[in-house]
Amino acid sequence: MLARPHPVFGDWCYCQPRDSQRLLDKQLSFRDKALAEDPTFSGMPPEFEQWCKTSWLPANLGRDYYRKQAETHIQSLANKISRLQKEIEDRAGGFLDQRDELIAQRLWLQNELDNVGAG
Repeated sequence: MLARPHPVFGDWCYCQPRDSQRLLDKQLSFRDKALAEDPTFSGMPPEFEQWCKTSWLPANLGRDYYRKQAETHIQSLANKISRLQKEIEDRAGGFLDQRDELIAQRLWLQNELDNVGAG
């Protein structure tokens, strides 16, 4: 059997077959509870998402299979943050240069205006 995407962390975490089955059972349990409270409920049960974040993930990060995926995802996030930071600096740098030019022009013109009668 192949690994399947985690129902909550599927953008970076793939589960081993036995874990996928346990997760599906847990997800269905939370879904059934949500349907008992609200027969029109649909989607991912928020309680299941919370359980995955507070119980499942901490309990499984110690396993090499999941730890390596988390480390890879952390590095990927760091790379994305770095690229965004560079883009922000590039864009902001251009705006800051424009601002500085306008400030210099304003100060020059204000100085000229202030000195009209002084000379």
